[in-house]
Amino acid sequence: MGETVAPIEERLRLGRAARLKIDRLPRWVHGLGLGGTLAMLAVFIVVFLLFKDEAVWDGWEPAGEFKNPQYGERIYPDSVFRTRMNTWSNLSYILFGFYAIALALNDWKKKRPLQRGYLAHTPIQSFLFGLAGIYLGLGSGFFHASLTRYGQQCDVGAMYASMMCLAAIPIGSWLPRVEIPWTRRALDSWPLIAALVVVGSLYFTYYKWDYSFSEVSGYSTGVLFVFAGVTLFQPGKYLQIRWFVAAFVAIVIASQIRTLDIQDRFTGPDSIVQGHAVWHLISCLLYVFLFLYFRSEEREA
Repeated sequence: MGETVAPIEERLRLGRAARLKIDRLPRWVHGLGLGGTLAMLAVFIVVFLLFKDEAVWDGWEPAGEFKNPQYGERIYPDSVFRTRMNTWSNLSYILFGFYAIALALNDWKKKRPLQRGYLAHTPIQSFLFGLAGIYLGLGSGFFHASLTRYGQQCDVGAMYASMMCLAAIPIGSWLPRVEIPWTRRALDSWPLIAALVVVGSLYFTYYKWDYSFSEVSGYSTGVLFVFAGVTLFQPGKYLQIRWFVAAFVAIVIASQIRTLDIQDRFTGPDSIVQGHAVWHLISCLLYVFLFLYFRSEEREA
């Protein structure tokens, strides 16, 4: 049985949690979200304690960041975590990823109708976004722990994957179903969108060095905000703009902190609070806020 749909006026008066489809969550959702993250934390701790003073990355091709440090944190060349806080802070992406997967599974069980919003209606989009979040946490953590060229490839590949997952949500929201030319049949668009996200993520991970991430990410971030913003003006769709504004503010603040860190104007090299680590935490909020923005969608019948 799918979820019943109340009139649009009644749904728009819902409380914030109900509007976001995160009210009355079963305990297993938090168990998966927190439990998966704590399991990853335990792995991080064990690896760090076992190889804290081991030069495990000797023999790996170093990244440019190891030879010419860009960020302010001190580098420990003969340690499994060559930079400490910049590695630990990636757990924020992993936490987001496990919760997105848990919410996707809950949406799948609820079988929410399209009127409750495209993201809640199409759990595969949340599921892929959650996988991308975990991939980003592990890929970025691998890079900052190893400062190797291969780690950098995983880090940037994961950023491409996360941005493609984000862009896929408004595209699917605009075209939840696609008509087959010269027929009267229409099919769900999500299988094609999901396939393109997976193939694109694998492609950019493998061919990372063929592209300038700074140029691609600049254009893609702009396009992403345009996609998300245009969603506000589609007839019959209602989203809570506060989350969109919060996402924009988060990325502006995070970018400024990242710049200060590169200029060695944020904190000292041994401080617990590192600029790039704060960048990880606040840029993760960009994903969280945009995720909530799309989950706040309600549609007319």
